[in-house]
Amino acid sequence: MDERERVSYPDGQQGSDGVIRIIYDYNRTEEREILLAKFTEDDILHPNPHSKTLSLRNIVQKASK
Repeated sequence: MDERERVSYPDGQQGSDGVIRIIYDYNRTEEREILLAKFTEDDILHPNPHSKTLSLRNIVQKASK
């Protein structure tokens, strides 16, 4: 999902549409980003970079310093 260090506080849920959504922090004290990842179980079992659902590292909010 996100292989970088300083990824923390993941929280996720699978919707009735089968899409898994994970929201998490990246580098809370310096980058101050909150990100969203979306994928399905099929994206995990059969990786396909052209999946219509797969969406990783989407910045939801970037706090100012």
